[in-house]
Amino acid sequence: MEPAERKGLILVVDDEESIRHTLSQILADEGYEVVTAASGEEGVDRAVEIAPDAVFLDVWLPGIDGIETLRLLRERGVFASIVMISGHGTIETAVRATKLGAYDFVEKPLSLERVLLVTANAIRHARLERQNRALRVELLREAEFIGRSPAVERLRGQLAEAVDGRPVLIHGERGTGRRLAARWITLHADRSRRAFVDLQVSSLPRERLIRALYGTPSDPGASAGRLAMADEGTLYLENAETLPPAVQASLLAGLRDGAFPVPGRRRVVRSEPLLVISLSEPPETAVEQGRLSGAFLSAFPHVIEIPPLRERREDFPELIARFLGDLCREYGRETLELTPEALRVLLAYDWPGNVRELQRTLERIVLLAAGPLVRPEDLPAYIAGTEHAAERSGIETTLERFERDWLERCLAEVGGDLPRAAARLGLGVDELRERLTRLGLA
Repeated sequence: MEPAERKGLILVVDDEESIRHTLSQILADEGYEVVTAASGEEGVDRAVEIAPDAVFLDVWLPGIDGIETLRLLRERGVFASIVMISGHGTIETAVRATKLGAYDFVEKPLSLERVLLVTANAIRHARLERQNRALRVELLREAEFIGRSPAVERLRGQLAEAVDGRPVLIHGERGTGRRLAARWITLHADRSRRAFVDLQVSSLPRERLIRALYGTPSDPGASAGRLAMADEGTLYLENAETLPPAVQASLLAGLRDGAFPVPGRRRVVRSEPLLVISLSEPPETAVEQGRLSGAFLSAFPHVIEIPPLRERREDFPELIARFLGDLCREYGRETLELTPEALRVLLAYDWPGNVRELQRTLERIVLLAAGPLVRPEDLPAYIAGTEHAAERSGIETTLERFERDWLERCLAEVGGDLPRAAARLGLGVDELRERLTRLGLA
């Protein structure tokens, strides 16, 4: 059967040949591909080898039993749906198997209808779990702070400490990645499988903000408020320095006892979210200017500052490589590379819009540059005019490292052939030799 036509690959692990034969016949007749094993040890080896969609696993096996086999399957990274087979199961066995991740049970003697129903559901469940794992990997990648500068390493340490479920305050300039930090905390906390609910506070007037947060139960057509939606998940409030005092007091009370009084109403919303707020300014500034109360801010044991892009220039090569690669794939064009001269110009610019501005600039380059090399003339004019400032501390070191990696990679791709490398880089052979000598690569 062609892989595209396969309904699912199933492993049957049972020491009784009659059971293996019966299940194989039933499932094969329905279009499933079936592999069998007569012991737990053999079953683990086969599962690792073939990566089945579902496993029928007998509880009572010679050697290691079904429960130990189930544990080994999970330890070895087999994520199939496991259906336990038992002729005389007990509640205790069922509980142990469920805790280890068993999907379902079937009892002997086997029922045709029951086997087919469990098989279809188990395979559907396994495929959904596989999709969820792939999505989670992608989410973790997208929520990653790129770079190895001291500023980013410090930020990673602060984020890692903030996954304990207590409220978090994030502050930083616009475009630095405050929402990204909130997503990172959620994905690495126990609430990673729960809802992530966000609200842009500064865009809403007071009454609309209250309706959005607390809902309007008197209106049958209205949706639940963000607080209720975020129960046992994460509620992220962006630009929270504009929260009205009554809402600050309500959030403070709700964090204390799980009941959030609705400002101006005689009701409460019961919810237990992880509350993450972000500010575009330092929290002490918001307190000094009377926008936030000190009592409200004292409810946040974790205070994290996101560094601006100009304070992490060492991360530019890595940021640019990631963003350019992703954007080129998104727009279906060949991979672009920056020349050291173009990087020098980008490093000299102050980036008031931070990482968000860098992403948008690179998107424009991907759309408009002829490629495959991006030169200073391919950059926006307002950025290209800043090259004179490129002698600032730390920039030359970053440029030298980038240029060395750039040349080494190109030379490796052409097997050390200087004329070919020079042609690919748009340089003369003598100029390439001079660069290699200057960088100690001659």
